[in-house]
Amino acid sequence: MKVTIDESKCRGHALCLRSAPEAFGFLDLDDRAFVIEGSVGTIPDEVFEKAALECPERAIRIER
Repeated sequence: MKVTIDESKCRGHALCLRSAPEAFGFLDLDDRAFVIEGSVGTIPDEVFEKAALECPERAIRIER
């Protein structure tokens, strides 16, 4: 599985961080989220799927 954040869609709501702080980080200067390196494959897929559903901008992309 591959998880990415579409930088053009992310608006910094940080809901992904609230639901999955172990999987996502936040760049304050850019006001956007990022996927923590090494989290995919070590954290259950459901965590990423839930965060993707909660993102109001649909900026989290999941590829299988």
